[in-house]
Amino acid sequence: MTPSPTLAAVLALCSALGFAFSTSFQHLAAGRVQLTVTHPLLVLLQLLRSPRWLAGSTIGLAAWLLHAVALNLGTLSLVQPIILLGVVLAVVVRSSLERRLPQLTELAGVVVTIVSLMAVVSVADTSHQGRDAPTVAMLAVAATGVVIALAVTRLSNQLPRRGMAAFVLGMTAGMLFGITACLMKVVGTAMSDHGFPGFLGTWSPWVLLACALLAMSLNQRAYQLSRLSHSMPVLNVTSVLLSILLGSLLFDESLPTTPGALAIQAIGLVGIAWGLYRIADAGSRATVVTTD
Repeated sequence: MTPSPTLAAVLALCSALGFAFSTSFQHLAAGRVQLTVTHPLLVLLQLLRSPRWLAGSTIGLAAWLLHAVALNLGTLSLVQPIILLGVVLAVVVRSSLERRLPQLTELAGVVVTIVSLMAVVSVADTSHQGRDAPTVAMLAVAATGVVIALAVTRLSNQLPRRGMAAFVLGMTAGMLFGITACLMKVVGTAMSDHGFPGFLGTWSPWVLLACALLAMSLNQRAYQLSRLSHSMPVLNVTSVLLSILLGSLLFDESLPTTPGALAIQAIGLVGIAWGLYRIADAGSRATVVTTD
């Protein structure tokens, strides 16, 4: 595809809106799965019976496709922070589903997150398209992510607090989502080179599917265990950080190099983490009050 940063940003914003609806529906459904179901894949199988979760997943699939196109029109450092706006937009969606007005702490989190996202994008590489990721390196990164995720799945069941387990699962799911974003760029290249359905004969869509399913199952398990504030902020920040880093290492995308740009990006990422925490914490507390 011909690079187009503007179109990539627009599609990323549309994708973020879809993810806002998807996340809200999925979290409400996952919170109703019995805690006796502990394995992430079994949690996912339980959720397949939920109409609300299926609706959220269908919307999420459409958002994912828009996300994939955006990644193949723009850089990871441009698209991935914009995708985080889905969390901000989810405040409005979740409030509507729960028939309540957003809380002041949620609104404060929204403002801080938006300003911080703008800061991160302002110093991001938006035009340099770099190179195709080396196959061996991409496969090694994906395999490492899967091994870590499987180890964390077992470890999380042994942790003494559900909040701690949700945090670890959220961070691991964020790692896998960051890897998945890179794989989406690889799949886009395969589609351009081999067409449809020729790209299905390459390795990339199947590795992408495996990583995406594992990331989704860990994410749903984290949703089931504890409130959003324990998993969602660390998931999203980890995903953005890793995808930007891998964009540089695998795709040769440029990173900020001046002290000023690095400071802006660091402050922006801290602001994003704080804003997401305020949004998730306020939303989780409101959900508890509503359901009780």
